[in-house]
Amino acid sequence: MGKRKLHNAIIYALSIFILFHILSFKNKENPEGKEQSLPKAEEPHFFKNKRIVDGPYIFYEDGNTVVRWVYKNRMAERIVPLNGTWLINRKFGLNLKHNWLDIPDTALDYEQSFENIENIAVISDIHGQFDVFVKLLKSHNIIDNECNWNFGNGHLVILGDILDRGPKVTEALWLTLRLEKQAELSGGKVHFLLGNHELMVLNNDLRYIHEKYRETSELMDKNYTDLFAGNTFFGKWLRTKPVLLKINDFLFVHAGISTEFLDRGYTISETNKLFIDSITGKSWKEILNNEDLKFLMGNNGVVWHRGYFKNENFPEEEIDLILKYFTAKHLIIGHTTLPNITPLFNSKVIGIDAGIKDGDYGEILIYKGNKLFRGTPNGALIGL
Repeated sequence: MGKRKLHNAIIYALSIFILFHILSFKNKENPEGKEQSLPKAEEPHFFKNKRIVDGPYIFYEDGNTVVRWVYKNRMAERIVPLNGTWLINRKFGLNLKHNWLDIPDTALDYEQSFENIENIAVISDIHGQFDVFVKLLKSHNIIDNECNWNFGNGHLVILGDILDRGPKVTEALWLTLRLEKQAELSGGKVHFLLGNHELMVLNNDLRYIHEKYRETSELMDKNYTDLFAGNTFFGKWLRTKPVLLKINDFLFVHAGISTEFLDRGYTISETNKLFIDSITGKSWKEILNNEDLKFLMGNNGVVWHRGYFKNENFPEEEIDLILKYFTAKHLIIGHTTLPNITPLFNSKVIGIDAGIKDGDYGEILIYKGNKLFRGTPNGALIGL
């Protein structure tokens, strides 16, 4: 046998040997050969050999402001003066102003109703896909090339689920905060509504978090939920966020509104107050012991409802009842992934979760000139 043939035979034999052992390992793990659908928490540590960079996270501990971050798989920390944004900017380039880390103690706006807004952009279910998020905002002139607010007095609505799944959750949160503050200075507004994944993390349900954040929390010797606790900046900030919003004749919510919601007689203000005061970051024991809270966090509540998609024959008359109840013409929702931004029930419902979470495509809903458009990553506007 020639040297080349011998070499090829050895390679072939090794390949068969390796394949046999891989299959044997799989059969030991799954002897019946059933399809497995393990939650993210059970997947291997993909990031063990990668150099993780994450943060900053700000903690308020024993009268100190402590900044912690991960750089190349090592946790670092520094105590900074209260509102020491100049130190944070120098280290992380976040371009924050002096008082932007203040969480006001003044009464929150539970009503969340705005009129006569001419320009609106809506995006949903970012899930840590920061790059797609930025591309869509830049392509439609919501931000400039340096990621600063460029939308004047327009309103940007984020319909929840910035957290989980993707690798750049922290970057997306810091950008949202900065745009929120910059928009206010320009007479505009950024509305960040909570989705089910924010509430899952705040309530210690970590099934879907990206492996990077398991590593981050381990390096900080904390549970991931602790990074969003009530003694952290992110935790305090998220605990002020609503779940329902009305702009002009548009009603915004992460998942949907059920007719059971109407039967209970909740208003926008009451719903936001219940979430902010009694659900967000609270224990499941507290939630399950209260019928209102349990309903709002259940399958027919505003952050989980999928009724329009589960029932192909969902009656349009029920949509009419929902819109009439809120004096609205359109219900804008995320949560359920569709190939594109999709109008339903004669455009009375518009599903805007267009798959950003997959990291390779996404869309943004644009309202201008009294018309609605699908905004694509290349800046194209497609009328709805």
